[in-house]
Amino acid sequence: MDITNRQDDEKTVIAPPTDVTGTGGCIRVTCHLQGICEEEIRIDLEKSQLTLHASKQNETFLRKITVPEGSRIINKKFRDGILELTLETPS
Repeated sequence: MDITNRQDDEKTVIAPPTDVTGTGGCIRVTCHLQGICEEEIRIDLEKSQLTLHASKQNETFLRKITVPEGSRIINKKFRDGILELTLETPS
């Protein structure tokens, strides 16, 4: 969702560029969050919904990704504005 019309007190919601690939029982998610600090990123995984959320000034970055239920995050890396997550999917 990308909302471009806003009033001064509202935040713009941006869906950051995200790549999702899967191989051999794992899913790799790469999300581009330029200008965001690692401490500002919230990652939630509930049932089959992975949510990535970050805010800065008047912008909110939000991406929701459906994954197989029972998946779990096994690796997380954030460097140079790029968040990389590896999820293990259930057998």
